[in-house]
Amino acid sequence: MTAIDTDGSEHLDADGAFDEEVEDRPRFQWTGPKVLLLVGAVAFLAAAATYFLTNRAEESPGTVDVGFLQDMIDHHDQAVAMALNVIGRESDTTTQSFAREVVIYQRWETGVMDTLLAGWGEDRGAVDRLAMGWMGMPSPVGAMPGMQPAETLEQLGELTGSDLDEAFFTAMRTHHLGAVHMASYAAEHAETAEVRELAARMAQYQQIEANEYTEALKRLGLES
Repeated sequence: MTAIDTDGSEHLDADGAFDEEVEDRPRFQWTGPKVLLLVGAVAFLAAAATYFLTNRAEESPGTVDVGFLQDMIDHHDQAVAMALNVIGRESDTTTQSFAREVVIYQRWETGVMDTLLAGWGEDRGAVDRLAMGWMGMPSPVGAMPGMQPAETLEQLGELTGSDLDEAFFTAMRTHHLGAVHMASYAAEHAETAEVRELAARMAQYQQIEANEYTEALKRLGLES
């Protein structure tokens, strides 16, 4: 992955890794692959929203399509809540940047998922429902892969400095990897092309971010 400095220059070694000479610089930069991924996501999400506002999908959604969207909305809602607890608190600038990105993009995707469900005459589902049945692993909403306990959200609203950096990146990485697990399944098993494509993009993007969280932890000296 290419690191782009604030002056627009790039630094890679012969193996495509970060140059050690710029190791001390923040790694939260718009890398080439990430830019391309975001451009593709923007195009897809905009097209999906427009389509479902004006047309009925010819493909009939199945249990995976509806269940995935309902469950991922709750999953996204928790990620946004975690990020909102961090924004504005004393922490590294990289932490603040990633927290804002989570709020922007996951709220956006939630709007697209709501639109897809509405197009099929479906709602979000009850909070106390049994989730994950579409993956063959029924569980309470709060026990979905990657979901964090209430104590973690409370900590994110209380910690400061490097303690907050570590807690945010560690919890959000686990949260994202859980979403990757769910989205990868939906990308393969959903009935509609819209959900398969949306899920595939989610899985790819959140895996990239999980990797970046690991890099941030290492840069901050919080993980070896």
